[in-house]
Amino acid sequence: MAYLIWKDPYMVAGNDTFINSLLELNNFKNVFFKRDGRYPVVTLEDLNQAELILLSSEPFPFHEKHISEIEEVAKNKKIRLVDGEYFSWYGSRLVKAFAYFKELHSKI
Repeated sequence: MAYLIWKDPYMVAGNDTFINSLLELNNFKNVFFKRDGRYPVVTLEDLNQAELILLSSEPFPFHEKHISEIEEVAKNKKIRLVDGEYFSWYGSRLVKAFAYFKELHSKI
């Protein structure tokens, strides 16, 4: 699984991030866990390492058009838009986050 947070350059959540901790807690395996840096830069070709690609709503607001761009290179991958607040904001938002993750798993 890959969790994209930015475009131009493409950046993913790496190790030692709150996002990665929540991914692990919710049984997602981050293929970029061992990359250097908290938010490593990747290419679209690098995304072929992942079966599932999650596109966050923040800090970069990914939309449907970005799915098409990524599908051109990362063919036959599951790509989903996700609410970045549930993955990256701690505090009161976590109350609803685990129901969100459960629903996300059911749709994948």
